[in-house]
Amino acid sequence: MEKNRSGDQTQKIVSAFIDHHRYATLGSLVKGIIHNLNGSLQVLSMHMELLKRMLEVKEKNPEQIRNKMDQCLGQVDKLKSIVEGLATKARHDEEDSVQIFDLNHLLEECLSLLHHDLFFKHNVKVKKVFSSRVPSLRGHYVDFHEGFLNLINNAIEAMKEGPNRELTLVTKADNSIVEVLIRDTGCGMSDRVKSYLFTPFFTTKGGKHNGLGLFISRELLTPYGASFSHTCGDGETTFSVTLPLKPHLSPGE
Repeated sequence: MEKNRSGDQTQKIVSAFIDHHRYATLGSLVKGIIHNLNGSLQVLSMHMELLKRMLEVKEKNPEQIRNKMDQCLGQVDKLKSIVEGLATKARHDEEDSVQIFDLNHLLEECLSLLHHDLFFKHNVKVKKVFSSRVPSLRGHYVDFHEGFLNLINNAIEAMKEGPNRELTLVTKADNSIVEVLIRDTGCGMSDRVKSYLFTPFFTTKGGKHNGLGLFISRELLTPYGASFSHTCGDGETTFSVTLPLKPHLSPGE
């Protein structure tokens, strides 16, 4: 009885850490979200002002007016994309039931959210090699989104001090497993750091980093049968996550 109670308390603590980390991650992106929204609004405002002036002059140029209208609509589309992306994340975060989802699309959503990180947006080259053979997966969407978001964010952070910054995401599948590879051209890992991977509160980054990202990824994905591995060499570090299609996951119905 005492062991069960202790296990329940531990799980509640882990769940609390996951919830805190999830909101902290979004909070850290708020500056970038505001920057992107404000940038589109400023450009839209400028084009609207120019358009107003064009309409006020006697000699109107229809072609210029159409061009300005297209530019305004382009900025409106950018604003809609940002808002829709945040709304989609909010819906998934609130969804408490098991869902069937597309893994490639989920990874695209992770990248879209991280695009609000100004370092990532302006400094990191992204390469995607997504297999069309990856079947739909079944599980809690928020678990997979948060799990892979943390792994991708860890790769991005590893590249902040390096001259080469390329993030590569690869998905593979066969009849029994799905594999996701997350590769960065960052600083690599010492043997000491490797021995502490996935250990809560261990970090080499200092500052506001709490050392929970990799730990939370493992906690969220392990219940689905996920296994983790990593390789380092030739200026690259690759994390591999392998997910069995059965019994934890199944193709889309």
